[in-house]
Amino acid sequence: MKLYYKLTLINALTRILIVVAFLIFVPDFIYKAAILHTDDLLGRKKTEFLHIMNKMGINQFIQEGSDSTYADYTIFKEKYVSIEATKNLINDTIVTGRRDIEGDTVEARILKHSFKYNNAIYLLEIGESLQYVNDLKVVLSEVALYILLGVIFLTVFVDLSVMQYLLRPLQKIGDKLKGVRTPEKFDYTPIKTNTTDFRYLDSTIRNMMRKIRNTFYIEKEFIANVSHELLTPISILQTRLENMLEAGNLNEEAETKIIESQKTLGRLLQIIRALLLISQIENNQPPKNDMVNIPELLKEVESEIEVRLAEKGITFNLTVLEDYVFAPCNRSLLYTLFFNLINNAIKYNTQNGNITVTSEKRKNEYIVHIRDTGKGIAPENLKSIFHRFKKFNNSENESYGLGLAMVKTIADFHDMDVKVESKLDEGSTFTVVFKIA
Repeated sequence: MKLYYKLTLINALTRILIVVAFLIFVPDFIYKAAILHTDDLLGRKKTEFLHIMNKMGINQFIQEGSDSTYADYTIFKEKYVSIEATKNLINDTIVTGRRDIEGDTVEARILKHSFKYNNAIYLLEIGESLQYVNDLKVVLSEVALYILLGVIFLTVFVDLSVMQYLLRPLQKIGDKLKGVRTPEKFDYTPIKTNTTDFRYLDSTIRNMMRKIRNTFYIEKEFIANVSHELLTPISILQTRLENMLEAGNLNEEAETKIIESQKTLGRLLQIIRALLLISQIENNQPPKNDMVNIPELLKEVESEIEVRLAEKGITFNLTVLEDYVFAPCNRSLLYTLFFNLINNAIKYNTQNGNITVTSEKRKNEYIVHIRDTGKGIAPENLKSIFHRFKKFNNSENESYGLGLAMVKTIADFHDMDVKVESKLDEGSTFTVVFKIA
């Protein structure tokens, strides 16, 4: 999961906790707010009622000096007003209580107010049913919840946009590293950002890549120089040994030793030439001026390895569904790539096994699959299968661990991908992916 998604998710979870806290604690506050609103409403009704009474006179509601009372209420009995004569003045109070209205008990918020009128004392009660308070609480809770949810969704969206903007330099740094196959192809241009941490990270990575590039250059130069220097003395030794054999004055034991020495020098020469070719490819020395029809190239490789296939009784199935011309490229290197892959499939295959080569097109890719029914590769070895001098099957004396390393180097040189899937005792599948422009 990307960093800005994680940060946004954390912020969203924080807001969810806020909603949970809201659902737990806020209803009580809202209820108190509804009570305060109701009390304020009762106070305003009291003022309004006293204004009407002073204007119209108390006789409109109750006979002066009598013990009778006045009561009025709405049809649903959620509001009522009553006046009755009393003996003592009391301070204004608002309480929650029960009142009987025509046989129904109503729980209400009640304002009590006593006043003098023409030397008589009266008690005014104005009540508001608690049902109103509860309804008001529900309305306020719903409104508050909707507003809170709206704010949360809005802030999550804003957070995601802001996170994407703030972390864009980090994504650019990742993109710079993502497609890098060799240090030479790394983009050393500084990332534009105002964030100090990202500038420091970008600077550190660029410095690290420069050190890797320098080390890479030194290694390639060393391999190239050593390879060149070794070719001459090996050629001299081979010539001398051939001359000794041609002289014909050696006994059988000496001739056998010289022949074995020639084989050893031959194997050493193969290693040096392979290393030299890899070094040349990594230095971008081979030209890329060819146009190669991949199915035709595979048929040429098949012709080259027919003898080896027959020796192990291996059935070779070449099923190429579509033609594909790859350019620009180096034909000789591509031939070497497929030859090494198919040669490996023969080398590590079982007697009378099978090799199947197929191709397919997917969107902007042309893909070649090379499947064998061989010994397979252990899962722990798959990650390092393309490393130089990595040899996982010691039973083959011909293998030096450079064939697949050369395949990977040639693929990188052409901006291709090489992948492998394998199961022990079932076989391996090497996949070569050409990118269609």
